[in-house]
Amino acid sequence: QKVKLATIEAEWHTEEAPAAFTMLGIPDSEEQVTHAAVKIPYALGIIATRSLDEQVIGISDLEKKHEKRIRNGMIAYEYLEKLRAGDDTPANIEKFDNVKDDLGYGLLLKRYTPNVVDASEAQIQQAVKDSFPKVGPMFWSFRIMVGCGVIMLGVFILSFYYNAHRIIEQKRWLLWAAVLSIPLPWIAIEFGWIVAEYGRQPWAISEVLPTFLATSSLTVNDILISLTGFIIFYTGLAIVEAWLMIKFIKQGPSSLHTGKYHFELPDHSSAAKGELS
Repeated sequence: QKVKLATIEAEWHTEEAPAAFTMLGIPDSEEQVTHAAVKIPYALGIIATRSLDEQVIGISDLEKKHEKRIRNGMIAYEYLEKLRAGDDTPANIEKFDNVKDDLGYGLLLKRYTPNVVDASEAQIQQAVKDSFPKVGPMFWSFRIMVGCGVIMLGVFILSFYYNAHRIIEQKRWLLWAAVLSIPLPWIAIEFGWIVAEYGRQPWAISEVLPTFLATSSLTVNDILISLTGFIIFYTGLAIVEAWLMIKFIKQGPSSLHTGKYHFELPDHSSAAKGELS
């Protein structure tokens, strides 16, 4: 989770604890800096570590750790090949056991060379970069997700307040805000999914199996058939949902006949009857 947190927050370098939280900014992966950053002092350190003295590890320091693990992974791959070839001496087994936890990092080099132990320095540095998800998508996806949640919370609080005072029908701007907020839960879910799934890249199994090596035996046609089925099924659900929502929105809450809503109140019910007559 340290990698995901660092990329979500564009935490390029390890700050003195407690770290500041970057609300907004423009992440620059080349220069490893966030331009025009708007920060809240101490907030990230307190939220992420629940302490005032624990640091949030930055991307530059994590890169150094990943480089070390990639180099250890190269050694692990070398001894794994020896063991697979039958050279399973106690010395080779011991050496493999010492670095086997870093084997997955060594496999990141498979993207650039079939023989991991022969990887060049440039390939190692590229594998270090590949060991992180891109900062831009992570940074903005998280903020869009949180922003949707904040807007929904604000609309809910205001709606509750004005409804409790029975004047919500006078706040047309709030009613419009509520209608326009309908897509926000789905938007938040989708961007949350991006944070969760893209944020664990480059791993299919964390620190064990890189995604590009987790190939499937499915053919292109198999994927197209299943994808088409999902599209048809969920499109049908979306149509039914939209029809039901429009139907009950037109009826309004007064159709529940609880005596609490706009057209059921005494001063409105008489007016409604007059219009009908």
